[in-house]
Amino acid sequence: MDAIKEIVTTIIGSNQDLNSSASSNEQIRHQLCKVNDLQNGQMKEFEIKTSIVNANVLLIKQDNKFHAYSNKCCHYKLSLAKGVLINNRLRCFAHGACYRVDTGDIEDHPGHGNLPKYNVEIVDDQVILVARKQDLEKVERTKIPDDLQVESKPVVAIIGAGAGGFTCADMLRQNGFRGRILLFTREGTLPYDRVQLSKQPLKKPQELLLRDHPYFKKAKIDLMLDTNVTSINWNTKNLSYQTLGKQMKSEQYDYLVLATGLRPRRLPSSIPGGDLRNIFYLRSMEDANNLVNKVKSHETKNIVIIGDSFIALELCGWLTTGLAGPNGKPEDAEKKNVSVVMLLKAPMIRLFGEKIALALQKIHENNGAKFYPEANVTELTGGNNIVKFVQLATGESIPCDLVIVAVGSESCTELYKDSPIEMSDDQFIKVNDRLETSVDHVLAVGDISKYPLRIFNLDEVNCQHWQMACSSGHQAADTILHHYLGQNRGGSRPLKTDFYTTPIYWTTQNNKTTIRYAGYTRDPENVIIHGDLDGEFKFVAYYIVDDYVRAVAQSKYDPLSSEVAEVFYHKRNIRKEDIENDMYGYRKYLDFKTKKPE
Repeated sequence: MDAIKEIVTTIIGSNQDLNSSASSNEQIRHQLCKVNDLQNGQMKEFEIKTSIVNANVLLIKQDNKFHAYSNKCCHYKLSLAKGVLINNRLRCFAHGACYRVDTGDIEDHPGHGNLPKYNVEIVDDQVILVARKQDLEKVERTKIPDDLQVESKPVVAIIGAGAGGFTCADMLRQNGFRGRILLFTREGTLPYDRVQLSKQPLKKPQELLLRDHPYFKKAKIDLMLDTNVTSINWNTKNLSYQTLGKQMKSEQYDYLVLATGLRPRRLPSSIPGGDLRNIFYLRSMEDANNLVNKVKSHETKNIVIIGDSFIALELCGWLTTGLAGPNGKPEDAEKKNVSVVMLLKAPMIRLFGEKIALALQKIHENNGAKFYPEANVTELTGGNNIVKFVQLATGESIPCDLVIVAVGSESCTELYKDSPIEMSDDQFIKVNDRLETSVDHVLAVGDISKYPLRIFNLDEVNCQHWQMACSSGHQAADTILHHYLGQNRGGSRPLKTDFYTTPIYWTTQNNKTTIRYAGYTRDPENVIIHGDLDGEFKFVAYYIVDDYVRAVAQSKYDPLSSEVAEVFYHKRNIRKEDIENDMYGYRKYLDFKTKKPE
């Protein structure tokens, strides 16, 4: 006991603070719990609150070893204590970001960055946290050294700085690549969280950035803003590009990563009036800013959304419930008349199936939106070159001051036309398990590619989700690192050989309605639903293929979708009969230690 008495004098406990003038480098010691308070496979959050530090720490016990980390997910800074812990993997309850328990390194996305890790000591059956104040205050950890030195060769050129392109550059640097990295983007801003544009258009640009200027300087990533790659010589490994000043330049590369992504599909040219003013498409931060400014105008009373996509419905939710912003009062926002014109019977029916789609439509209708299902737009008409009416095939005429077109996307692959790159019939780039194209040392990531989905043994899949783009960028980096560094580098984690992940996405329809989804299916109507769609909109939907669960959607049952994602990841087959009468029937396939959601 002498040892523990000696240590308690330096431990920060609930009744004892360190001197508030302690430097950020001063070591803090805090008694967390007894060794046997946690079983293997369990985790617990602890608050460290003193006069000089206020932090939350997550303690994990695995294989009789303790690991302490920041409790905030690096993605949206949500609590990891609510997540899923299984087989050296810690997955966030909300959006599915996944971390290795033994290192804290990011294992799967969304999100970027690694968990800050703290030392743990065992003294007389007590678990003691040992950390510095400045480390406890960090929200994430980077593996890029402060004195990073890079060589002129090899060169990795990445065309596109969205989710896939940025993640590839980041993972290359995080995991040991020391050649040049060229990251090209047509946009004039740093890489940002594009999915937030339709969910929270009022967010400030700086709040959307994935990384700031100091990061790119420290990581020595050559970010080429306002730059358009115009041509690629596949034989000589040379690409030409045009800068904002219209200068033409060229660069040699050793590896090329194609990450050009998608753009909004335009209204068909057969519909007159598509070139009128006040018709908006949402793709970039600039698009979102222009849309917000127009929506906020007092002259804008009537808004028509054409489409039933993610963007269409998320913007509908924002227009009916979110115009006051996250900190404002809804009653203070100016009311808009919002109409949604759809080709199909219900919104997002191709993703969730008819029952959930109709329930979702009802939520938006209760918030004031009006829907026109199975409607064909025949013409947009106006005066003074400004759109004023959306004309339907039924003869109806919907008044509008602005129109938002959200009828899906098309791949940006014109750069690869007449190239040796093998394309699918629907104009996506075909890649293998390592995301390699048909051209040597050329990879393709994100929404422009079709890849194998090995959790379900599918050969060609295109999932246009943020998480999948990030994860494919991560794999592309590992493929390149394999070539240059081999399997291991200085004792770091083994590189992933093949692309392997569970598709995950989420949609925020308003501040009370979020749907989280894991898995993949082309048949949303073969579904088993538990819960309440019509009242609280609290449900779990299991999508069945050949009598097995291949996807799940849920609202207000966190962390269920993240748990099922782990079942899929470990290739355990959930049978239809497992979940027909028990929404948690999948749990017998994994030894979960997390609390059952209520």
